[in-house]
Amino acid sequence: MANELRHSIKVVARRTGLSPHLIRAWEKRYSTTQPERNDGNRRLYTFEDIDRLTLLKRATDAGHSIGDVARLRTDQLTLLMAQDSGLPGGEVRKESVASSAVSDVGLHVADAFAAVEAMDSGRLEAVLERASVECGQVRLLNDVIVPLVQRIGEAWRMGTLKVAQEHVASACIRTYLGQVARPIAVHPAAPVLISTTPAGQLHELGAILVAASATTRGWRVVYAGASLPSEEIVSVVQAHAARAVALSIVHPEGDSLLPGEVRRLRRLLPPATKIVAGGRASGSYREVLEEVGAIQVVNLLGLAEVLDQLRREP
Repeated sequence: MANELRHSIKVVARRTGLSPHLIRAWEKRYSTTQPERNDGNRRLYTFEDIDRLTLLKRATDAGHSIGDVARLRTDQLTLLMAQDSGLPGGEVRKESVASSAVSDVGLHVADAFAAVEAMDSGRLEAVLERASVECGQVRLLNDVIVPLVQRIGEAWRMGTLKVAQEHVASACIRTYLGQVARPIAVHPAAPVLISTTPAGQLHELGAILVAASATTRGWRVVYAGASLPSEEIVSVVQAHAARAVALSIVHPEGDSLLPGEVRRLRRLLPPATKIVAGGRASGSYREVLEEVGAIQVVNLLGLAEVLDQLRREP
């Protein structure tokens, strides 16, 4: 072995923000790195490996398919990231170094929904893992899990999906996102977001998605579960000195008690704590949300923009 310092996969994971599972999966499927092995058959990585994996994570977080960018040289990845950031980086266009081919995320959604119907949590987790490897975390959330959650909700409302099936899906997605959509380390000074649903809102998948999305934006997230009374939400906020509360409002649309819960929440919260609200049914409560000064979002992209803005505020 050369004298160059080698690093364990745990060190690489901590420095890149990739999970050890994903690093190994990328190596096996796309040959992203070729680490040496020590006498105990443990992977050992160079600084160049760490730089390459960091660039690959940035590329997939930006929406590029790992299948498209894994074959690029490190200098090409650097150029691609510079172009994505609007920085000068030469005359080669982004389209010339990364294929425009897009993996068929619709198949992942269909496979995942079939697993939900079968109440097969193991199969559902396998589909999500496969999609994560091929798409990256950002596309996994936006292009696979969001459509899946919408399809589950619509099927439940139409009566073609049982409550038990939805509960199995919720538990599996929550567990999966808790394992792989969380960065290895969050900065100690990162702001805290509480993700929950107001009292009477029993569907938690939207709040789970918010928690995962906020985590990828560098927030320290506390997922407080579903149907939480305003007083309980405030106690969680106080315990964690949270900067913001995210409310997922999915169903029902005409709950006469919800406006009172929202007003009470705003009255009890510290004045500086922001309320961010969204979800399929949130439009039905627009008037009261505007009354309390809640920041309303319509999708995860809008949520990301709001969270980034709140992070920049003192």
